[in-house]
Amino acid sequence: MFTSRRQLVRKSGKKGIDRFEFLQELVNEFYQSTSLESQEQVLANLANFAYDPLNYHYLRELKVVELFLNGLQSRNPFFIEYSLKGICNLSNDPINQEIILKHDGFSTIKELVKSENPELVKHGLTTLIFLLSSTSQSAVSTSDLVTHIEFLQQNSENQNIKNLATIFLEESTIH
Repeated sequence: MFTSRRQLVRKSGKKGIDRFEFLQELVNEFYQSTSLESQEQVLANLANFAYDPLNYHYLRELKVVELFLNGLQSRNPFFIEYSLKGICNLSNDPINQEIILKHDGFSTIKELVKSENPELVKHGLTTLIFLLSSTSQSAVSTSDLVTHIEFLQQNSENQNIKNLATIFLEESTIH
């Protein structure tokens, strides 16, 4: 999974796997498709490709981070969930963190952590934990957010959410 570009070239030969072209085709399909089902499938695929650090550069070049951030504004719950999953997968990278914060993704993610949907809460918390390591940590660890996350830590019935809340709170006091 976490392999270097040199290892990827060695495994796939000099011609290699043209990740960029494949990802570009997915992005084009997302924007050109008139089928909601097709767009949802492409968005889910892009979120999965966002898990691999080898794809980060290509995804940035194709403006997929911005596509995910726009998806958070959708009325479609599927778009919101998979956009957040994609952002979560990308958010451990400092350059992606800058893009997320630059485009005010923090505000939306902060609101999604207050959702009734536990998947949104878990992915939102994980993203916020990654954003704590960014240079804008003080902007992420706001008092109202900390208060809400303390509430989640104490009152959530979901153990994963409690654990993520605990990690966020511990990390926010370290930085």
